[in-house]
Parts: sequence; C-alpha cells; structure tokens
Amino acid sequence: MTSVEASSASRDVFSFFTRLEVWLAKFSRPVATIGVVGMLVIAGLTVVDVVMRWVLHQGINSLNELTSMAFAVAIAACLPAGLASGINLKIDIFARWIPGRMAAWLDVFGALALLFLFVLLAQQVGVYTTSLWRQGRTTTVLAIPVAPFLFSAVALIGFGCLIQAVIAINTIRRAWAYDKVDTESYGIVTVIAVVLGAFVVVIAAYAIYDFSGMSRWARSNPGGAVSIGFALMWIFMFGLMPLAALTGVVGVFGTSLLIGWSPAMNAFATEATGLFTNSQIATLPLFLMMGSFAAVSGMADDLYRLAHIVFSRYRGGLAYATIGSCAGFGALTGSSLATAATIGRVAIPEMRQRGYSPALATGVCAAGGTLGPLVPPGSGPIIVFALLTEASIGKLFIASVGPAILAVLLYFFTIWLYVRVAPKAAPKKSGTVEVGELRAALVACIPVAILVFGVMGGLYFGFFTDTESAAVGAIGAFLYAVGRGKLNRGSFFEVMGETTSTTAMIYGLIIGAQIFSFFIAASALTESIGA
Repeated sequence: MTSVEASSASRDVFSFFTRLEVWLAKFSRPVATIGVVGMLVIAGLTVVDVVMRWVLHQGINSLNELTSMAFAVAIAACLPAGLASGINLKIDIFARWIPGRMAAWLDVFGALALLFLFVLLAQQVGVYTTSLWRQGRTTTVLAIPVAPFLFSAVALIGFGCLIQAVIAINTIRRAWAYDKVDTESYGIVTVIAVVLGAFVVVIAAYAIYDFSGMSRWARSNPGGAVSIGFALMWIFMFGLMPLAALTGVVGVFGTSLLIGWSPAMNAFATEATGLFTNSQIATLPLFLMMGSFAAVSGMADDLYRLAHIVFSRYRGGLAYATIGSCAGFGALTGSSLATAATIGRVAIPEMRQRGYSPALATGVCAAGGTLGPLVPPGSGPIIVFALLTEASIGKLFIASVGPAILAVLLYFFTIWLYVRVAPKAAPKKSGTVEVGELRAALVACIPVAILVFGVMGGLYFGFFTDTESAAVGAIGAFLYAVGRGKLNRGSFFEVMGETTSTTAMIYGLIIGAQIFSFFIAASALTESIGA
C-alpha cells in the first residue's frame, strides 16, 4: 500500500468515527426524551397520589417503590445524551494560559478518565444487579423484581460508555492531528506541566510496580494518602479535567489503596446503585423541569413587570426590580445562568432605554443571577448537598430562606449606595404607582406565588414530602405553560433537552463525589482529627 492509499484509508477511518459520534448523539436524544417524559408521568402520578390522600384519605399503594425504580431507569437514560453533548463541568481559570496543543492532550486525558469511570460504573452496577437477580430481590411492599429495572439502567449506562469511547477516539485523533502553531506559549506553564506530569507518572509507575507496598504505606499513613489525593485532584482540576471523572477516578484508586480493590469496587457498586434507587433522587430533575417550564411559560416577564411597577418610584428602581425578579425567578429555576439570561433579556434593554449605565444594567443582572442557587425551592446545590449528606431537603429549604432574604436586602443596599455615589448611573425616580397597573401585574403573578409558596408551604406544614413537592412544582409549571399556550412541540423538546443535559451533568458529579467522599471516610481521617 502506498503512502497516499494509507493516508486515504486513515481519513476514511477517522471520518467513520466522526459520523458514528454524530449518529450516536442523534440516537441518544430520543432515548433521553423518553426518560424525561417518564419522569413527568411519574410526577403526574405523584400529584394524583397527593390529591387522593387529601380527598379520599388513601393514596396510591407504595408509589415510592415505583418512583425509585422508574427514576433509576430515567436518570440512566439521560446519561448517554449528556455524554454525547459534552456537558461536563470544568474549572477553566487557567485555560487562557494553556496552549492549544497541551489543551488538546488534556482533553484526551479527561475523555479517557470519563470513559474509565462510566465503564467501571456499568461493570460494577451490572455485577451487583446480577447478585440481586440471583437472590430474587424484590421491593418490600409490592414485591416488584428489582433486577429488570437495574439491568435496564446498566444497558443505558453501557450505551453511554459506547458514546464516550467514540468521543475519546475522536479526541485522540484531533489531538494527534493538531497542526496549529501555538502563537501564545508560556514557558513557565510548560515547565509546571512537565513537573506535574512527571509527578503523576512517578506515582502511577510506583502503583503499577508495587501496588501492595503502596497500599501498606497508605493504610499506615492515611493523612499522606488523602493529601496526595487532594493534590492530584487540584492539579487535574486546574488542568481542565471534568470534575466528575476527576473525583471518581481519584476516589476509586484512593479507596482501593486503603481497603483493597475488591471491597472498593463493592462499595462503588453499592453507592452508585443506592444513588439511582434513592427515593429522593426524583427531587432534583423534577425541580429542574419546573424551572424549565417556568422559563418557557413567560413567568419572568410577569415578575419583572410587577417589580418594575413596585420600585419605579425610587431612584434606580429598575435595578431594584431586576434583583427582585431574579430572586423570584431563581426560586423557580435554581440556575444562575438561566436566571441571569432570562431576566437580563427583559431587564437590560429596558434599563438601557431609560438611561441606566451599561455597568449598572449588566452588573445587577449578573449579581441577581447568583440568587438562583440560593432561593428555594429551585435551589439545585441545596438538593445536591442533601443527597450527598442524607440531610432533609425540606429543612435545608426552610433554613435557606433567611440567607436568601439577607442577600436580596444587601443587593438592595448596594444599589442604593451606588446610585448615590454615581448619580449618573441611573435616572431619577419615574413617578407614582398606578393602582390599576399594579393590580393587573399582581393578578398576572398569582400563578408564580401559588407555585412557589405552594411548594414551600406544603413542605413546611408537612402536606407532602420532598419528592412530592418537586412533583407538584413540575406539574404546576407544566400546566401553567400549557394554559398560557406557550408550550408547543419545539418548546417542549427544549425543556426536555435542558432537563436531560443538567441532570446528566449533576448526577455525574454526584457519582464522582460519592466515591471520593467514601475514600475520605475509609481513611478515618475526619474521626482522628475530631478525636
């Protein structure tokens, strides 16, 4: 074969893998959509169960068992689409100092680490599910076989592994074929990268050469082992490595050093399966869905209109209105980006038209966006923290109300101070409030108030559980979007896509964080420090 023919064959192979990645990504989207629609159906059944308990004093028998099994499959259905879309959380603080060729090979390392984590996840959960199948394990009340649901989840995770394998191959190909000249190259960055790379290679080589010796050292020096684990995590964190893969890989190897490979794998399988079948697992994706439906329904416009009317008589009123709207909309979405983008789309043009400075207009939108993860009930970080620590989501929601109000008041004070220090940043107050206009705005925001205070009130007074509150919120936002005629085929699939991407990213992080926290627990370092 001539060099020309070899080059042509190589291009054909590379082209095949590129087309395969596109095809697999296209196929993963309807799979994820089916999973998210299944979540919505289960949410509807949960709302029916709540209503039946209120009216008939008897709900659907053991619905939580059906919910946990169905959501295990639905969450697994989101993972392939999340991997295909490349939704991975990274720390890119030093990205501008990392040259293109080095960044390309770091992407390769991250893709391979993510592939390793998901292959391990599929393999270990599969082994654990096989043992459950052989034992004939069923749910407690309804006696539903557990294995078929978990085998379905394993198959979906395996599909995600196939997608990630193709992505890794294409990432390697792009890095290998990288031929651009790095116009901006920092010598100190190269030196640091070489030193850190050598440090990692030495540790890896020693682990391969004498794993049992390294394990004995780690068991006798748990503090040193944990310190090295944290050091490696920080090194790769700033090296643009996906956080899910980073925490998972470090956690797996750290745990295996402390307790042995087989017990570490058993712990990994148990933790992952427990996460997928946790009855509270439905809370996070349902609140994400509530936020997406709320964004589609136009609730942001209603909130901003009301806030504008209330604060228009004060200097910098639109800035106050933006913060207030961000707080209200953040309670629905729980997302900084969604809150800042949605409210900013309405607020920034309005403020610029009325003479507000660009710095104030964009600043209040950016600052208001930070309220998204803080204001309950849509606060995703609070839910993730509750899942990892097994704390009560309802109690954490109630506890976050005070800090959320304090943050809003501090933002108000900052605006009040800013428009006095820089009076040209905002025009003078625009006038008095018209009662009719205020009444109309209040009426338009009634569904928002019902949704937020219904979910929070139901939690606070014990009318329903965390999962039920999320279901009520998701179905309420869905019905409101349908009632306003805002939900068509395009917007519905947009909501499904947003829920899929965010769910896949967050649960990847949770899986990695769980095994890393098990590594810390296995070291018994926290107990020794506390003693």
